[in-house]
Amino acid sequence: MTRSLLLVVLLFGLFSFPKSIAVTTDVSTDSTTPSSDTFVVPARIVTSGDAWNGYLAFGLWQYNSTDLSPLHAYLVVMTTNGRLLYLRRSNGLPSYWPVKYISQDTLMFMGEPNSSATHFWNTRTNKTLDFMNVWGHHDIEYNPITRTFLTLRDYIRIINGRNVLMDKIVELSATGDVLWSWDTYTDGNFSLNDECPCNDTAGSSSGYLPGPTLIDLTHSNSLQWEFDKNIIYLNMRAQNTFCKIDKTTSQTIWCLGEHGNFTLYDANGKRVSSLWYHAHDVREVKPDVFLMFDNDYHNTTMPCQQEFNGTGLHSRMLEIGVNEQTMTAYELWSWSAPSAFWTPYWGSVNQLPNGDMIGAFGANSHYVPNSGGAELVEVNMKGDVVRSYTFPYGWGIYRIEPISLRSVDSYDGAMHTSEFTISLSTLNSLASVEDIYYRINNGTTKSVSVDGQPLITTQGTNNTLEYWSVDKTGIEEKPHRLLTGIRLTANTTSTLMQSSSFDNPWTSSAIIVCIVGAILLASVYSVKPRRRRNVESAR
Repeated sequence: MTRSLLLVVLLFGLFSFPKSIAVTTDVSTDSTTPSSDTFVVPARIVTSGDAWNGYLAFGLWQYNSTDLSPLHAYLVVMTTNGRLLYLRRSNGLPSYWPVKYISQDTLMFMGEPNSSATHFWNTRTNKTLDFMNVWGHHDIEYNPITRTFLTLRDYIRIINGRNVLMDKIVELSATGDVLWSWDTYTDGNFSLNDECPCNDTAGSSSGYLPGPTLIDLTHSNSLQWEFDKNIIYLNMRAQNTFCKIDKTTSQTIWCLGEHGNFTLYDANGKRVSSLWYHAHDVREVKPDVFLMFDNDYHNTTMPCQQEFNGTGLHSRMLEIGVNEQTMTAYELWSWSAPSAFWTPYWGSVNQLPNGDMIGAFGANSHYVPNSGGAELVEVNMKGDVVRSYTFPYGWGIYRIEPISLRSVDSYDGAMHTSEFTISLSTLNSLASVEDIYYRINNGTTKSVSVDGQPLITTQGTNNTLEYWSVDKTGIEEKPHRLLTGIRLTANTTSTLMQSSSFDNPWTSSAIIVCIVGAILLASVYSVKPRRRRNVESAR
């Protein structure tokens, strides 16, 4: 299914659930929601290159700077230059784990008032749609076609007398009914033989769950659901492995990583046992190319860390190429952060419309001397840092969601025989649109508000239209959109008349009438039989 069709489905179907399965609330009545006038995003922003302009949405977690005890969680929507647009707050942690932009003006998040429940928040109307029985951990996906959710749930399984924390992928209805599931143990076939040698545990000792200490065997933390193919990609942090799953058959197609089916090669072409260590946020960004945030935690090429200690460790943004025919995978591109940004937990990476990568090195402490808090970094493909966001010690971010200011056009690709207008409109303008600008065939810059929608008047088969939106905060859509192959031609008769060089002042219509009349008259004479002389009667 195309992205445009998905957008239409979202816009017209997002808020059409029956009232019995969701609760609508007005955020403005929630006393935990602070005014954007009283809150300042505590980040120092440094722009040192040609950086992307757009919007960022993320959960921002505040911890006590003395002992890192939790204080507050905020859901922040801001421009890339730091201007705060929308804000929510929760006094409970964790909250706002994954935050995703699912349609025009609408964010999906897991969080307040229940830290694991799911909500849709329309930033424009300040209304929320609450799905209190749709809950899980770490990640969630929403399918606008089936109107179902995909998330992760953990459970305790006793294996060989040991308490083991395992995961399931579950598909949920809006009322929370489980419609489908896939188990990392029974379907993924991961066993205690695959346990991390660095003693990954959860439970009372780690603060993750109450009760006895558990072996954290898989620690699933990210999902990607390709709706058109019904394919799921699941990342398992503790396994240093992610899997491709056919949801229709519930079969695992392959797994890639330390416990996968692929031969792995690093950037130098050297065969390695693992390309990453305890990664987050794995997703396919184009066919056979995957992005991930490599935490570089419990890196088994060096002694296991007995406690968080970032000395010599480097989290990074990593791009991986996959060849399913040869069952090989290899590092395509990476950017390693300095050890001062080391992030043993959390983290994300996204590719931006301008081709740059933005990473969230989001740990509230990087466990090095004079550590700061979360660090967001935009890096171009040459490895140059073009913009950074530095948060104070104690402020953490799980993931970020870049949102692009985007323009669209109405051109259908058809050949037109008379001048015509192409309508331009804007999507995702979280700060309201100032105007849409355009240039036809590299001509002068015009705007919709002053000059109207673009009018195509030049005959040809490759007219061009460059266009872009600018919002009221000064965010300009980059790169500009470029529409090519716009076709305009006259019909055959009028083209013939324009190329004729009559000297008399006849109109085109008069000429056409004369030509048609002459043709008809000629046709009459050409078919009328000549009268023959009766030769025999003359004799």
